[in-house]
Amino acid sequence: MRDVVLKNLRERFQSLNEIVDTLNPELFTTHLNVPKNKSVGEHMWCIVGARESYTKSLLKGEWAGFECSLASTEHRGDVIEKLRSSEAAFEAAIKDINEWTPERNELLVYLLEHEATHEAQLIRHLFALEQTLPESVKWA
Repeated sequence: MRDVVLKNLRERFQSLNEIVDTLNPELFTTHLNVPKNKSVGEHMWCIVGARESYTKSLLKGEWAGFECSLASTEHRGDVIEKLRSSEAAFEAAIKDINEWTPERNELLVYLLEHEATHEAQLIRHLFALEQTLPESVKWA
């Protein structure tokens, strides 16, 4: 089962990379006129932070708290860099884990849930802004 979760996580990582790669820079700060709305950049901050935090937690074997190194949610280049570096850190961590405990498996599933939730929110946000998404995006 862990292999399926990892495969799906990698697909979500790739999908989000492709979405961000196609976005105009001004979209990173654009909000919708609805309650509790996040901009694209704010979604990216949460995604990067979750990747970094769950990676740290997976290595520790238990939840280790939330931190995010993405300082600017307004600059496309910064977001792309942090998406890629957080993905690389995750992949390195997975290779370093020798013992997969129930806690680690649970953390892995939580990260997948988080990625999928934000991807769906981001897709709806971009459709509301009448943006076109890459054909490779699974749920678009």
